Amino acid sequence: MVTTASTEKSLGPPFRRFWASAAAANVADGIRAGALPLIAAAISDDAFGVALIAACQQGAWLVFGLGAGLVADRLPPARVVAAADLLRVLMLSVLLLLVLAEAVTIPMLAVAAFVIGVAETFRDTAGHSILPRLVDEAQLERANGRLIGTEIVGNEFLGPLIGAFLFATAMFVPVAVDASALVVAVILVLTLPRSASTVTPRPADEPRPRLVTELLSGARWLLSHPRLAAVTCSGAAIAFADAAWWSVLVVYSENVLGLPEAGFGLLLAAGAVGGTAGAFGAERLAGRLAPQTVLACGVLLSGLPAVVIAVSGDTAVTAVMLALSSAGFALWNVVALSTRQREAPRELLGRVTGSHRVVLFGSGMVGALSGGVLADAVALTTPFYVAGALVTVAAAGVLFVFHRVGEAAS
Repeated sequence: MVTTASTEKSLGPPFRRFWASAAAANVADGIRAGALPLIAAAISDDAFGVALIAACQQGAWLVFGLGAGLVADRLPPARVVAAADLLRVLMLSVLLLLVLAEAVTIPMLAVAAFVIGVAETFRDTAGHSILPRLVDEAQLERANGRLIGTEIVGNEFLGPLIGAFLFATAMFVPVAVDASALVVAVILVLTLPRSASTVTPRPADEPRPRLVTELLSGARWLLSHPRLAAVTCSGAAIAFADAAWWSVLVVYSENVLGLPEAGFGLLLAAGAVGGTAGAFGAERLAGRLAPQTVLACGVLLSGLPAVVIAVSGDTAVTAVMLALSSAGFALWNVVALSTRQREAPRELLGRVTGSHRVVLFGSGMVGALSGGVLADAVALTTPFYVAGALVTVAAAGVLFVFHRVGEAAS
């Protein structure tokens, strides 16, 4: 529970510049998320080709997540963020030329999406290492709440709307605007103070371990610290459960709720609103309750609404539950991230973050596949009930582990 006087202090100009840089990058991500599938659909009728674009970008985390953590620990994190965004600008510039020349193909889009995904993996991991260098420890929940709330608005709401609107103007316009927003993000992150680029030096007499040992050191540290291991396990449960029922939500909205495509878009907007509210409200809850209580509440809120949706079959109830679910996930995300930044050693934070996020992305991918299998093999609402059961077990696990660790410490 955060109660120190420093929570009342201003987060400061360096954080505000970092926040603005993250906001520009998140809007760029949202524009790309809305525009790339439209570009793919415009040049090909192959549904697999369209899905491949998203898979390439998400799959980069599984391939490069651990490496991104090591880079964030070994190199100045602010420079890693700037370099990653510059790589994305370069890739988008190439894509822009291809679109203007009407030479773009699905394989080219897939390559571009993968390269952009790789750069995003390094950017996000290093970005998590920057924040503890810019704000006091007691201000982490407030700062992370603003960053995650802005991420939700940019990635899930504002950015995709802008991307779709710009695509309607001309196919090349969202690509150009995406690259321009990332240039703004680079300029802002380069104005951060020297503290954002500090790296813990390796002792001169310490031998350099093998690369595999360094890559896995974050995972080993997580496994040896039950509190953060429990946080990661609860995140894996959320990612699996969330992906399982969200993967069939569009089918549920059409077949059970009878909603058109525009109606499904409104449901997604309700989720984005709830997520934003949860992110910005996390600081207040974190200041009043113990972290394990907030984490457990976030886990339950992320999955139990799915059960209510399955039982109700009502559009209004579904919209409210989606907002609650997204709020719960955002609440958990803010407190989980702040706890990791507070407890992980500075020299290992990048690798701990990389290991944590690889687990979450992997769990989410398995969850999405499992949701489709369960919906086909059993019933459309089965993933919703599985999600509720899984998050209940995960919330109980978090409370149990934190209680045991607290007893051991006393």
